[in-house]
Parts: sequence; C-alpha cells; structure tokens
Amino acid sequence: MTDLSTSRGRGIRLLVAGAFAAAITLLTLAPPSIAAPLRGLFVRSMVEVGHPLLVVLPFGDIDDALNVLLFVPLGATLALLLPRRFWLVAILAAFALSAAVEFAQRSIPGRVPDGDDVWWNTVGATVGVLAMAVPRLVAALARRQRGSVTRT
Repeated sequence: MTDLSTSRGRGIRLLVAGAFAAAITLLTLAPPSIAAPLRGLFVRSMVEVGHPLLVVLPFGDIDDALNVLLFVPLGATLALLLPRRFWLVAILAAFALSAAVEFAQRSIPGRVPDGDDVWWNTVGATVGVLAMAVPRLVAALARRQRGSVTRT
C-alpha cells in the first residue's frame, strides 16, 4: 500500500508541482513567438475538455475556461503536498503565482496582462484543491469511523 506521506511520494509530488509551475510559467511568460505554438497545442488539447465549462462559467468564454484548466493540476498537486489544515495555502500560492505572472506580463512585449486571469486561475486551483481534498477528507472520515467501530 502506498502512503502519500512517504518522502519518495512527497518528492514525486514536489517534482510534479514544479513541472506544472514551469509549464504555466512557459505558457504565460515566454515571448509570443515561443509561447504561441505551445499555447496553440494547449488550446487544441484543452478545447474539448474546456468547452463543457462554457456552460457553467458566467458569460462563458473559452479563454476563461482555459485559465481554469491551466491551474487545476497545480492546485491538485499543491493540495497533495500539504496537510489538510493547509489546503487554503495551496489556493493562496496559486493566486500569488497567477498575480506574479500577470504583473510580469506587463514588461513582456506582445503580452497582455488581464486581472480576470488571476480570478479564473485561482478558480482553477481551487477546483484542483477540492478534487484532492474531498476524496482525502472522505478517506479520513472512513478511517476515523472504522477506528471508532473497532473500539466499541
């Protein structure tokens, strides 16, 4: 049985979180001549996944859906790195990364910073955190329930 708290598992999760952060940085901060082909690949691969989000997003916009999807894996990975009581830190870290990206884009020719992106990226990270938090919380409650049953 694999324990998520093992140092090897934690190292893998840290590596994955770093890879997601690096991918986000590349997609959002690289000059348009470099980022455009990568963004095109990302958009083509995510448009099928993101299109259903247009139904639930207010004033559905594919760019908003893509911003959500971009940060879901980061939020999920950060949630796996942190104990349950610090899940809010994962959301705040994703918010800080997104805000830093938008701030940095101001000085990159051809990049257009947008405050709405920070909101949608944070929503994506929150979805990722919740996608990890809910199953972990259910598992913890089940373990607690089993423990109380065996004691009685």
